[in-house]
Amino acid sequence: MKILIGFCWWCARLIIYAACLEGSDPIRLFEKRMNARREPGYEFDKASLLEYNHMSFGGPPVTTETIEEADELQLSDEKESAIEAEVLSAPPKLVYSKLLLRFTRKLLVAVVDKWDSHVLVIDKVSPPNWKNEPAGRILEFCILHMAMSEITVLGTRHQIVINEAVDLAKRFCDGAGPRIINGCLRTFLKDLSGASVAQTSDVMRK
Repeated sequence: MKILIGFCWWCARLIIYAACLEGSDPIRLFEKRMNARREPGYEFDKASLLEYNHMSFGGPPVTTETIEEADELQLSDEKESAIEAEVLSAPPKLVYSKLLLRFTRKLLVAVVDKWDSHVLVIDKVSPPNWKNEPAGRILEFCILHMAMSEITVLGTRHQIVINEAVDLAKRFCDGAGPRIINGCLRTFLKDLSGASVAQTSDVMRK
């Protein structure tokens, strides 16, 4: 389940991020990517998918002792970049299974359905410096939208969603991103739980 969610999030994040940049609808963009064609004769190299770690982290700066070590590291980075380019540029249906793509579409639909209401929530729980530079925090906001939608609409366990969100933040956001996203989601869950308790109390009183 964790691996499935990881790949769905990876695919959905790409679509939502691109949709934000283009000002387009994520579902429409997903369908467009699904139906995209490569040049005649193109075949996706599935071996590259097996080598590709979609959650690999850059980590701290690396130092080398010799020119040979530096050359070897550069070759390794170039190989990883080539694999990533192959995976990311291929139509999703060549890369992902039908089950995963169905789940990804469900996640995108949930994000779109809850977008307006979650904008208000994110405005409440995110730090002021993020709200002052929204264009520079598109990835962080995309991750928050996906996490909140998967919790409220798809009903995935909170801890799984938070772990996936933090992992994505480590991969794509700056140093403070993972910690802030973790805090935002925990505040969101606390408020969500409080609202649920209050709603239950109102029903019982009636």
